[in-house]
Amino acid sequence: MNLNWDDLRILLAIVRSGSLTRASVMLGIDQSTAGRRLSALEAALGTTLFLRSKTGILPTEIGEKLIVHAMEIERRAETIAEVAAAPDSGPVGQLQIMGDHWVLEQLANQFLPPFTKAHPQMSLRLSSGPPTVSMWTAATISLWFEEPPQMGEFAIKLVEVPFAVYAPRGANHDDLPWVSMMDDSATRRAPAKFLEKMRKPDDSVQLTANDARLVRTAVAGGLGKGLLPMCLAEGDPAVKRIEDPDYEITRVLHLHAHPDTVQTLRVQTAIRWLRERTEGIFGASSVAIDQGVVSKFEDGTAVRKICA
Repeated sequence: MNLNWDDLRILLAIVRSGSLTRASVMLGIDQSTAGRRLSALEAALGTTLFLRSKTGILPTEIGEKLIVHAMEIERRAETIAEVAAAPDSGPVGQLQIMGDHWVLEQLANQFLPPFTKAHPQMSLRLSSGPPTVSMWTAATISLWFEEPPQMGEFAIKLVEVPFAVYAPRGANHDDLPWVSMMDDSATRRAPAKFLEKMRKPDDSVQLTANDARLVRTAVAGGLGKGLLPMCLAEGDPAVKRIEDPDYEITRVLHLHAHPDTVQTLRVQTAIRWLRERTEGIFGASSVAIDQGVVSKFEDGTAVRKICA
């Protein structure tokens, strides 16, 4: 029996994306072609590889065993490509970066242009949304606030990101309701805990949003005051920071990588670049900040005094 590597790539794309439609988009082919390749693979093997339902596609027991071997083939193929590349050509292959939308947008604006110029043989995929962990993951770096490592993930503290409360410029913030950033994941509740700690009994919450740029837009539009990353808000003329040390915190941004892919050259290269540059993009070096810690939350998030 001759197995086609393109058919195995279909297998991996389906299990990583959760559907045939998304798998076809990942591979740049139409859905009918992806479906034919999956059917041909199942026919050649004489077994069903996925169970189809209204909620998506799940691998069967045989499918899971084949996926493990397909991932090993993928890793070996990627290693061959790295070895075959000229010594000075740098890393090759695709790297996925996951995180909150505003974090990825900051990277796309300030980090990725020099990174892709320095490593032209790499292709990048940005994916925003709540943190997810899969044993079938491709080479991926994830950037999350206060998110513990899962399933043996490699994880490091990347940077402390200063936050402060902002209000519409010219408005009296005492009269404004709150605009709150609410994380979709229950384990990443630093903004909600901040609001619980600082909100007065008669303060109302006018709006909640799951992305810092949405909160910034709402604050700039006059809906209320809200907690924002300083690297995102300081350059916006429509908002003004509230000068109150009780309204300022830092959140720790962590980098996560799957243990099976963390040693690949492209992942190691991206980690090194991120460690060297994220302080200038997200951290205290992008704003004036002193190091006096006022108090801490249980997860290590610190309330600090920000210099004017």
